Amino acid sequence: MKTSPRHDYKSGHSIELLQSGESFFSANTELIEQARQYIHFQTYIIDEDATGLLVIDALIRAASRGVRVYLLLDAFGTEYLSGSLLKRIEESGILFRFFSPVFITKGLQLSLRLHHKVLLIDGEAAIIGGMNYADRYRGTQSLTRWLDFALLIKGPECVHINSILRRLWNKTFISKKERANEIVHTTRMYEENIRLRVLENNWYRNKIEILRTYRSAFRHARESMVIFASYFLPGRNERKLIRSASRRGVNIKIVLSAESDARMFKRATNFLYGFILSNNISIYEYLPSNLHAKVATVDGKWCTIGSYNLNHLSDYGSIELNVDVLDTLFVTRFEKLLNGIIKNDCRQITFEDYFRRRTWFSRMTDWFSYQMIRLLMRLMFIMTSRNRKRQST
Repeated sequence: MKTSPRHDYKSGHSIELLQSGESFFSANTELIEQARQYIHFQTYIIDEDATGLLVIDALIRAASRGVRVYLLLDAFGTEYLSGSLLKRIEESGILFRFFSPVFITKGLQLSLRLHHKVLLIDGEAAIIGGMNYADRYRGTQSLTRWLDFALLIKGPECVHINSILRRLWNKTFISKKERANEIVHTTRMYEENIRLRVLENNWYRNKIEILRTYRSAFRHARESMVIFASYFLPGRNERKLIRSASRRGVNIKIVLSAESDARMFKRATNFLYGFILSNNISIYEYLPSNLHAKVATVDGKWCTIGSYNLNHLSDYGSIELNVDVLDTLFVTRFEKLLNGIIKNDCRQITFEDYFRRRTWFSRMTDWFSYQMIRLLMRLMFIMTSRNRKRQST
């Protein structure tokens, strides 16, 4: 797969693939315990449940031993946290704030949502992925964990990650005492020498890097592409690129959730099944629980993992962060894992299955959901485009 010269891959990294479940949250708390100087923690959702409190307690312990902790939570995703928990966080010494109100009355403008999920420790190690911090991603005795992935990264790209998180924290009117002043110039190089890059989607800053890398993947795939997509509703341009890739002979597998927490969105995705199947693209539905992953691999050489969904909400309504990895050994192993999930935990949807499902009521509901989601996406685009050069955080 060709790479863009605008965003070069950097060598010298060590990476570890993390999957939702106990191991992911243990990796987060272990990193937090190792922090010596500062921590940036930014996420869309952290629930006030056993899993969320596990991470918050680790951050509080870090602050108590003198680590400077910057905690940035989305104002919509975490609007329901209790006053007692917020008071406990603030009294611990953690530097905490919510990212941007949902609606700005001046100019009737919608704010972007902070949708990425990132933990950075001392500018040396970072975890980037699609998982929020809640029991449903960790799993319990009565709840099967939602499927998702993340990467633990060590190496030079942490300099870039630090810059992104520092910029988001340092809003224009924040006090000097609260500002993040830690700048990373260089980091250790690792023997594994993995090549990767971290990309943003931030419509206010004219950054649509992740969308562009997906488009590049569709254009340059030659043999195979595997896509795990939680909220799959690609735009017209992306659908054309997917169709062109299939016509070139690329074997494309798209894995979606059998049941979703966003029912209207799932219905809208169902509306695209006819298009997907008619273009000789395989559809699989993940059965054990909700599929929340947003990952893709191409030709066993390249993959992307992060918070970005293939839809216009991620393009124009959210701040997203993904990691692109260009390493044959790692991607081959990751692709083998994904294909194992397809084989063991998914069902393939054939034309026969598709037509059997297509009652007049389901056709009407799917069409209506698709049109409604498209309308809402268009309205969101208009309302986030006003004065989009100005960051309203």
